Amino acid sequence: MGMQYDNENNPTFFVDAMLGNIAKKLRLMGYDSKYEPDIQDDDLINLARKEQRIIISRDENLVKKALKLEINSIFLEKKEETKQFREIIDKLNLKIIEINGDRARCPLCNTKTKSVNKDNVKSKIPIKILEQNAKFWECKNCGKIFWEGSHIRNLQKFVSELNER
Repeated sequence: MGMQYDNENNPTFFVDAMLGNIAKKLRLMGYDSKYEPDIQDDDLINLARKEQRIIISRDENLVKKALKLEINSIFLEKKEETKQFREIIDKLNLKIIEINGDRARCPLCNTKTKSVNKDNVKSKIPIKILEQNAKFWECKNCGKIFWEGSHIRNLQKFVSELNER
């Protein structure tokens, strides 16, 4: 079974429609995670095979079909997100899970983000956020700006719980 890895030797994923939050979190953790909520199962399977992505799904039939075609797939049995992530980590033996702006991909479009100088983006960011944060990242594709706000701190807490298990 071929498996696609990105340049940093991380597996790449195709996340099924029901799991948008998982796709977003995987992207923030730096994993190339394709997510197309409206795609048909057969199209998803064909694309995953072509791009050698691991399918992540709660749809047992989709996963069975993919595995028959020798496409790496992970069927998530659990409903709770932390447990679902544990399933992914355990099945792939992923080592360090972290949310780090320098590794992250855009949660919206899956493109890598790059560190940007605060002065170059200050016109796009509310003053209060500029005052409270030193580091900013920009998506190279859609131009969205990110910083380590409360949302990211909550995710980092989620990630440290994952790593403690």
